[in-house]
Amino acid sequence: LELSVQDGSVLKVTNKGLASYKDPDNPGRFTSIKLGTFPKSLKGSRGICNDLRSVDWNKLLRRAVEGLQEPNGSSLKNIEKYLRSQSDLAIIVSNPIFQRRLRLGAKRAVNNGRLLKDGPLYSVNYGNLEGKGASKYSSISLPPVSLLPHEKDQPRADPIPICSFCLGTKESNREKKPEELISCADCGSSGHPSCLKFCPELTTNVKALRWQCIECKTCSACRIQGKNADNMLFCDSCDRGFHMECCDPPLCRMPKGMWICQVCRPKKKGRKLLHEKAAQIKRRYAKPIGRPKNKLKQLMLGSGSTELWPGAKWNCRLNIPLLKMDCRR
Repeated sequence: LELSVQDGSVLKVTNKGLASYKDPDNPGRFTSIKLGTFPKSLKGSRGICNDLRSVDWNKLLRRAVEGLQEPNGSSLKNIEKYLRSQSDLAIIVSNPIFQRRLRLGAKRAVNNGRLLKDGPLYSVNYGNLEGKGASKYSSISLPPVSLLPHEKDQPRADPIPICSFCLGTKESNREKKPEELISCADCGSSGHPSCLKFCPELTTNVKALRWQCIECKTCSACRIQGKNADNMLFCDSCDRGFHMECCDPPLCRMPKGMWICQVCRPKKKGRKLLHEKAAQIKRRYAKPIGRPKNKLKQLMLGSGSTELWPGAKWNCRLNIPLLKMDCRR
């Protein structure tokens, strides 16, 4: 954080002995702060930040991507070259921290859903979806949802008619537009789908279910609240929570990208399921289990026989020793 303050990408302001960190592009009530309140480490870079503070990076990035007209998207290097070639941007591109701020602006544009990133390539998001998860649902249709047996008879709390994020109502959201609220069935706290970064399909699915907010979220498999909260996954189709060990099949690491729980996932039947399970088992036993293969061969060559110890038999197919024991042993 201190290194970011020194290079100007984060603004540090001290007031009455307390330090606060701000975005240089949106410093808030910055003009009312006295010059003496800046820390010494920032005084040298304050003039550099002033030149780029009023720059709208979203407009510059969109202008560059649309100007390059590359079908698969534009790399950040090509975007920088295009902007440096524009005569009206000479003051901006001559700034020594232009390249660093451009990378930061591209990252924020992707997080805000204004740009789509496919590997190193950036493209403009022309879809109607907004927010952080816009690109995740742009080309995928979510499966239908239904209530679980234990969710049908549970009572619902009275909804609070105020959004917990923007403090707006259903008549006015963060963008001053009317939007219906989604309420938690346990505590009644509400939020706009746009504030929750929900796409329209996920919003429709959540309204048909007994939705829980992040504070009340319980695992839909074991139904235990507060257990292994760091290992809980949220379904991108119904927003239910599942522990990684409660998933079917259990997961040992966080999945990347979109994740659909076992409740919403379409069930596979018949021969297709058998073929998938058979391929899974085949992959599992393709690698040696137990001791490494070369060490087992050395043991076999040293002993001069196929028996590793009395009563053990070598199985060449699975690369593991199988112990033959009778009932008396």
